[in-house]
Amino acid sequence: MSIPLTAHIFIVANEKGGVGKTTVALALADWLTLNGHPPCVIQIDRQDRLATALGDQVLTIASDPKASRLAPEEEMRRFNPLLDKIESAANKMPILVDIGAGEVGRFAAWVALVDLAEELNEWQLQCNLVVPFLAESEAIRQSDWSAERLKAVLPEAHLYLMENRRDGPVSSLHPSSPASCAFVDLLKKPCHRNGQAPLVLPAISGNSWRSFEAANCRFIDVVDMTTDQVMSRTGLSRADAKISRGDVSQWLLTVFDEFDQALKKGD
Repeated sequence: MSIPLTAHIFIVANEKGGVGKTTVALALADWLTLNGHPPCVIQIDRQDRLATALGDQVLTIASDPKASRLAPEEEMRRFNPLLDKIESAANKMPILVDIGAGEVGRFAAWVALVDLAEELNEWQLQCNLVVPFLAESEAIRQSDWSAERLKAVLPEAHLYLMENRRDGPVSSLHPSSPASCAFVDLLKKPCHRNGQAPLVLPAISGNSWRSFEAANCRFIDVVDMTTDQVMSRTGLSRADAKISRGDVSQWLLTVFDEFDQALKKGD
């Protein structure tokens, strides 16, 4: 990127749940922090996983499915604090927005309503859309839908698709499988148009992150923990603590390298 990280807003989104959005957002938050720019974090979700891991400074905008049917106008207004938060952080720190499952359509409608694209241009913020997907047909379809909805209202945003290889890479699928066909039909074109392959979110070996996630750890916390600290936080044995910490540390280096290559060009 040719402009500083403090002048960027990152929006992590996919209409489908369970594709790794919060994992990507946590990794992005740690990557930005290690680059010297702790981000302003906003989570649009009924869950508060980011706030639990990162602390009270996270702005959580919770949704109420019933309210969207009973009072859609009021439901839309719940996004309004986001605009103030972005304005207050603009060009002071990077901004990271994690959009929960089922929220992309409503968020996109709000973006159009307040003309967020115009505001971002006025505040000289570069918008980056990070859309994770799994090697699964519905996840791929929802990734395409989410990217199209957000690009329609944020046309100048840079789009980064991110392949979550938790269940294996798309390349390992049979070419005639529904997921492989969906990828070719829906996501290959955006990749070619952007001139780059999807970013890669590799699987963490041995499910080693599970114990740390249950303990509400950050990735960068795990890297700096002693073996005794890992044992205390997770309840793992000494051997498992060492193996799990090593697995997470190696995974994080790989993910950070992906971010360095794609998001930090020219910075």
